[in-house]
Amino acid sequence: MYVDEVVKVDISSKRMLDKMEELVLKAKQANSEDKLQGYVIAIQSLCEVMVDEKAGNISIPKPITLTQPVMSSVSNVEPVKMDEANGASLFDF
Repeated sequence: MYVDEVVKVDISSKRMLDKMEELVLKAKQANSEDKLQGYVIAIQSLCEVMVDEKAGNISIPKPITLTQPVMSSVSNVEPVKMDEANGASLFDF
């Protein structure tokens, strides 16, 4: 797992502008200030990406894959014996 790895992605300006246009239309139809603000922030982010891309500074971090520890099964475990228990079943009280 390397956090410092970066992947370069080329996205066409036309595709970015099409997405911005889609977001502008949604922003015009927004029925609350919160939704409008969300669309405006998304449009702003796309604009910043386009400006950075033209300057040659665009880079997207590579996703980090996390591994989960492998749980080993314990096969030689003896059941706990209790004096108050009536039998081996979970339903025996």
